[in-house]
Amino acid sequence: MLEVKDTTITAWGKTLVSGLSFIARDGQLTCITGSEQSGKTTLIRTLMGFLPVKEGFVSIDGELLTVRSAHAFRSLMVYLPQEMQRLTRHYRAPQPPVCEAEEYGVWNALLPPSATVPQPEPLTPEEIFSLAERTLCEAADKPIVIADEPAAHLTPELTQRMTALLLQQVARGKTVLVASRKHQIVALAQKVIDLDTLKI
Repeated sequence: MLEVKDTTITAWGKTLVSGLSFIARDGQLTCITGSEQSGKTTLIRTLMGFLPVKEGFVSIDGELLTVRSAHAFRSLMVYLPQEMQRLTRHYRAPQPPVCEAEEYGVWNALLPPSATVPQPEPLTPEEIFSLAERTLCEAADKPIVIADEPAAHLTPELTQRMTALLLQQVARGKTVLVASRKHQIVALAQKVIDLDTLKI
């Protein structure tokens, strides 16, 4: 279970959300939605401990999450970034040591520091889905799934399959938190956090 309580998040000198409270429960699909630049990815990064909250708190199973404690909490999470091609190096080449100070270096404990490697080639929609499926399969023991726009680059058919994949994680009792504007995903969520209106 992941809880956000009376949280204010700021970035680039402006407040993105203020007084935000919600609980993402085990066995539930929680969707963060909103227009482009509404703060979805920033909120995701905050919930993973890469950014501090200005006010309020974030906790996982009752334990407070901070930037300093986040490394331990991320070991409970599997993350599907919006740019899924960043995960391909895990399957294509040996990995250099992980650099904790580099954000991309700690996603799923698989990724090398982004500054030390060239940008990977874009993936096809089929490759994106296959990589997401494989990543979730290999992280079957992790109780929290966080996905940032997992269907952004998928065809309608693959969006349906991605949605089914996320619902499988829900059925296994995991906390599934997804940032998405896709109506197929928003419509199936048990809880929706709309950053445009903050109607929860």
